[in-house]
Amino acid sequence: MLAHVVQQHQRQWHKFVPFMVWALTEVLNATTGVSPFKLVYGRVPRGPLAILKESWAGEREIPSTLSQPVEEYLRDRRCKMEEASQFAADHTSKAQAGCVSRYNLRARPKQFFEGNQVVVLAPDAGGKLCNKWQDPGTIQEVRSANSYLVNLGEAGTRHVDANKIRRFVTRVSGCSVVNECDRDFGRIATPANVVVSVNVSARIEEDKLSHLDNQKRGELLQLLD
Repeated sequence: MLAHVVQQHQRQWHKFVPFMVWALTEVLNATTGVSPFKLVYGRVPRGPLAILKESWAGEREIPSTLSQPVEEYLRDRRCKMEEASQFAADHTSKAQAGCVSRYNLRARPKQFFEGNQVVVLAPDAGGKLCNKWQDPGTIQEVRSANSYLVNLGEAGTRHVDANKIRRFVTRVSGCSVVNECDRDFGRIATPANVVVSVNVSARIEEDKLSHLDNQKRGELLQLLD
């Protein structure tokens, strides 16, 4: 039944799941000889189509006390169900838009190119729920704006979404932190070469020590150095 509905309605098959569930609970089971609905509730299920069929075939006498004919009742019921479905669809669209807005509140666009080194968020050896940033791989092919083909070396090649990729930044080796060719930090001012004496005593003006005798002056300069 599911395969038939998927083949006939394709991407809209999920909208017919309630009707398939109703059909499965209403039909007689080949093993037990009764419907699942009757096993649960102890009575035969009666849907709108069953009532309409019995009224048209004359199997069920329609009471004269009904406020409206069966056909009119079913049409009214159908209109109300369509209104409820439209309300649910509108409410779902607003709720999904709110979820997307909150999810993308701090999101930033990502863009990678072929040859970039990246790390991939993938399941660890602990199971599918234990995700971990794996060893760096290389962008092999750009499939779309948000999907890439990543070469992970011995782990093979994997088609990964941009949400599970981060740029791999190597550690800085040596003492050079900023290179002269870097432009990410803007213009870098180079300080002038100023020769600074190691001894503090050489930078003190003589007139500031004129109130001290030679012995006190020598002791102060030695202490400062």
